[in-house]
Amino acid sequence: MTDWSRRRFLQTGAALGIAGTLPQTTTEVSAASPTLEKFVQPLPIPSVREPDGQRDGADAYEIAVTEFTQQLHPDLPETTVWGFDGSYPGPTIEADAGSPVHVRFDNSGLPSEHLFSVDDRLGGTTAENHPGYDGPVPEVRTVTHFHGLELDPANDGQSDMWTSPGGVEGPRFDSAWQELPMEQGRTTSTYHDHTLGITRLNAYAGLLGLYSITTDAERELGLPSGDYDIPLLLQDKEFNDDGSLHYPEEFVSAFLGDTAVVNGAVWPYVEVEPRRYRFRILNGANHRSFDLQLESESGSGVPTMYQFAPGHGFLESVVPIGPNGDLDSLLLTPFERGELIVDFSDHAGETLTLANGADMGPELTDLVEFRVSDPSTPPEDASADPTSLSLPTPASYDESDARVTREMTLGTEVRNGLITHTLNGHVFGDEDAPVYPQLGSTEIWELQNESGGRHPIHLHLVTFRVIGRGPDGTQPPDPNELGPKDTVRVDPGERVRILMTFEGYTGQFPWHCHMLEHEDNKMMIPFVVENPIADYANEENVVDATGLTDAVGDWRNETLETEVLLEVIDQWRSGDEVA
Repeated sequence: MTDWSRRRFLQTGAALGIAGTLPQTTTEVSAASPTLEKFVQPLPIPSVREPDGQRDGADAYEIAVTEFTQQLHPDLPETTVWGFDGSYPGPTIEADAGSPVHVRFDNSGLPSEHLFSVDDRLGGTTAENHPGYDGPVPEVRTVTHFHGLELDPANDGQSDMWTSPGGVEGPRFDSAWQELPMEQGRTTSTYHDHTLGITRLNAYAGLLGLYSITTDAERELGLPSGDYDIPLLLQDKEFNDDGSLHYPEEFVSAFLGDTAVVNGAVWPYVEVEPRRYRFRILNGANHRSFDLQLESESGSGVPTMYQFAPGHGFLESVVPIGPNGDLDSLLLTPFERGELIVDFSDHAGETLTLANGADMGPELTDLVEFRVSDPSTPPEDASADPTSLSLPTPASYDESDARVTREMTLGTEVRNGLITHTLNGHVFGDEDAPVYPQLGSTEIWELQNESGGRHPIHLHLVTFRVIGRGPDGTQPPDPNELGPKDTVRVDPGERVRILMTFEGYTGQFPWHCHMLEHEDNKMMIPFVVENPIADYANEENVVDATGLTDAVGDWRNETLETEVLLEVIDQWRSGDEVA
């Protein structure tokens, strides 16, 4: 076992850990589903959504959010789910880098009563949980976030920007249309519900879909494409005998299902040719981590999984995963992604299984089966050999550019009788919770996990680089973390150091745990990106602030004390030389 894999194996068992002094009754790990035969239905591939037209020069999509029934397994009655465009998961939205997209999600077709029980002890479920808002908080409400997109706050789909089927608007609702510039590097990610207090319920009901941004650099790599480019959205669920989804009536801090659902199908199989395939794997589970490896039905060798991207951009180099690889397995916490190439050429006629080795709650080992055909003539394959793939150099930040290092703690308390996870000792709604990075500044955040359990931490607006791990943050990242990410695993007792530059937009953005039960119970606080130069120029009616910006230069990277920066600005305005 490699050093990387040994470390992760030891940490996997702690993924459900909760501090020993806290009650253990808020974790549901029961196995409730009826027995279902595995691998009796083909893997569905989400359809690619065509735009409905143009809006201000951008491709425009009007997508209905509705309740309907869908067959998730041949031996189950049809299951009532929620979805986008009448499908679960929703259709895939594809865009080219730099080609803007506008999306309007219309939830007027949803019922007024939720599919699951809403626990009003959680923040966001009543008006008192929304500071400065005294309007109604309907039981059913939604807002959609494009995970990993660089957006201004108004279009970011933040948790208090919801609307209800009856037209009630949340306290920070801005517009029915979300305008997405798509001005960033390539990515494969998800759009999903992000509603305060009920994200876990809405997402579990089915409100997830995939989107991608493609660049010319990606096209030039010669990756498998078309029918040989397969998304795998991994989830775990539980079912009642009547086919309905099971979810606890009262809040639990960790929900783990006993049934694998991939692309909306229970334990599917996929028929593949003996050639190379691209797999875009996304963990869309509420709480469960997946530790993925291929297994052979015959016990013979398995193909190597070659990871070339962590969701955004590209890795520094291709990482082989499997026997004799740099990693034994691919570990993905909720809403992390991994993009792989697998070559089935040497496995014609064999059956392989994508298996999960993470030890969490009800055992869930098998996920999807691959049946490799055995044609008399090998198929043509013009795609690039992953062992010789030359990846574009990922954008990286120089650690010496960071002028601010923040220790950001992950903790656990009991609040209102519930296990509640905190960030810097705060929860959503605390007035003194935000930190204030400056526009254009580079920072290091040291995520110190004191909670006793694993947390995948996600930041809106930015992508970051993982620069250190381990008890003191000095161990190197895993080799498949050496590229741009927006969500990072932080294990118990670990300090994970991340480096990012706050570019593009000012305003309020959340950072939070992406275990949806934790997020719903307020493990989400804001950071506020400020631009004192522009703000000062506006206040003083400075028509052209270019000279001011040039004079100040990189001062904002020297300190984040706004008062000092304003002194520098005053020097410039008085004609004095800037110190």
